[in-house]
Amino acid sequence: MPDPHLSNPPQTLDEARTQIEQLWGVVGQLESIVSDLKAQNEELVEQIRELNERMGKSSRNSSRPPSSDSTSQRANRKKKPRSTKRKGAQPGHEKHERPLVPESDVDQIQRYFPTAACGCGGSIFVDPEPRCRHQVFDIPVVRFSVIEHQLFGGQCNGCGKHHCAQTPDSVPSGQMGPNLVALIAHLSGRYHLSIRNIQDYLVEHWQLHFSLGALSQAQAKATSALGDPYRQIGDFVRQQPVAHADETRHFRGNECRWLWSLVCVQACYFLTQASRGKEAADRLLGEFTGYLVTDDYVGYNRVPESRRQLCWPHLIRKFIDIAGRVSNGGKIGRRLLLLAHAVIRTRHRWQDQLIDEAVYYRRMQRLRRSFHQTLERGARLRIDGRTKRQCQHLLKRESMCWTFLKDHRIPLDNNSAERALRPYVIWRKLSFATQSYQGDQFRPLILSIVGTAQRIGISSYQFIRIACHQSMIEGEVKVRFPFDAPRLATS
Repeated sequence: MPDPHLSNPPQTLDEARTQIEQLWGVVGQLESIVSDLKAQNEELVEQIRELNERMGKSSRNSSRPPSSDSTSQRANRKKKPRSTKRKGAQPGHEKHERPLVPESDVDQIQRYFPTAACGCGGSIFVDPEPRCRHQVFDIPVVRFSVIEHQLFGGQCNGCGKHHCAQTPDSVPSGQMGPNLVALIAHLSGRYHLSIRNIQDYLVEHWQLHFSLGALSQAQAKATSALGDPYRQIGDFVRQQPVAHADETRHFRGNECRWLWSLVCVQACYFLTQASRGKEAADRLLGEFTGYLVTDDYVGYNRVPESRRQLCWPHLIRKFIDIAGRVSNGGKIGRRLLLLAHAVIRTRHRWQDQLIDEAVYYRRMQRLRRSFHQTLERGARLRIDGRTKRQCQHLLKRESMCWTFLKDHRIPLDNNSAERALRPYVIWRKLSFATQSYQGDQFRPLILSIVGTAQRIGISSYQFIRIACHQSMIEGEVKVRFPFDAPRLATS
C-alpha cells in the first residue's frame, strides 16, 4: 500500500521538511514494531524448541519412568543384540541338580528289588545299598483347622449370682489365628495380591470364606504386630554411613500422596506422606548423618552438600537431552555426556581391579577439571538460554557430583532405592489405591518388612508369622531382624 505522503510530492521546501519529519516519526514507529516482532519471534522460537524437547522426552533423556514412554519411543529403544547361542543349557556348563533329602527326613520310602533268579538260571545277590535314588516331591492336601472355645456359665446355689467363664489372654479375639493373619499380610506385601484376589485365593485353596472387611482387619492386626520391627528398620537405616533415598507417587482414593524410601545394604525403610516437600524428606531422614545418594530433587537440599551424592545415571539422562539440541548447546551436552561415561567407565575399571587406586584418583581429578570447564562454557552461552540455565544450576551443585571420591562405599548411582521402589510400583498397578489411613500405614510397613528380610536373606513369611503369633498369643512382640546374621535361605 503506497504511503499517502508520497502520493502528493511537496511543492515547497517547508512542505518537504514537514513531510521528512513525519516520515522519521513513521520510521521510529516501524523500528519499535520490528523490535517487538523480533522479541516475539525469539520467544516463540524458544517455546517451539521447548515444546519439541518436551515431545521428545522419554525415560532415556529424562527422569520419566519407562512406563510413560509412547509406543514410538518404545520402538526406538536400543535392543540388545540377539545372542548367537541356542536356548537352554550350553555345552560344557556346570551341571546343577537338586540335592537328595536324607533318608531320615523322607516321609516314606519305597524299595524295589530285582527278581530272585537270573535268566541263565543263577541266583541274584541284592546289593546292600540302592544303586539309584529317585525322590518325588509333592504338596499334601491340607485343610484349615478350627478351634472352638466354649464358655460355660453357672449359678451360685447360695446367693443365686450368675457366673460365666472368661477366655484366656492367649485366645485371639477375632476369627483369624496368627498363621492366617500372617499369610494374608504376606500375600499382599510379597506377592502384591489385592484384597479381592486374596479373598478368592482363600476360597479356592482353603475353602475359607471371609469378607473384604475381615481381610482388611487382618492387615490391621499385622500392622500392629510388626510395628516394633518396622521402627527397628527405620532406626537401623538412619544409623548407616551410606543410604539411598527416592520417592514415588502413592494414591489414597483420588488424593495424590507420596511413598518415600530410605535404603541401605541390609535394609529398606518406606514411609507414606502427604507431600513431597522438604518437611517430608526431613521426617524420612530423621537423625541420619551419613552420606545420602539421591537424584537432583530439591526436597533433599537440607542435607549438606558435603554429605550428598547426586546420581550419575540421572545426570547422563540430562546430558542426553542437552546433546540433542542444536548449536553450541548440543556441543556442550555431547561433551558432558562423554565425560560422564568416562567417569562411569573409570569407576568400573577400578572396581574390577584393572587400575590401581592412584591411577583411579588421578583420572577422576582430571575428569573433574574437564567437567567443571565444560559447565563453565555452557554457563556463558548467549543463545541457548535453557542449556545456560542448566549449566549454571549444575555448577552450583557440582560438588555433590564428586562426593563419592571421599569414601569408596558411596556408589555413583541411586539404583538401590529405585529397585526397592519397583515392587511397590508393580503393586500400585495391580491393586490401585488405598482407601484409608490404615492402608497408608500397612503398605510401607509390609514393604519394609519384606524388603529387609530379602536383603538379609531370611524368610519374610516366617518372620511375619512369628511376629503375629507373639502379638496375638503371647501379648508381646520380641522378634527383631538379625542384621548381623549370615545369609540364610530367602523367602
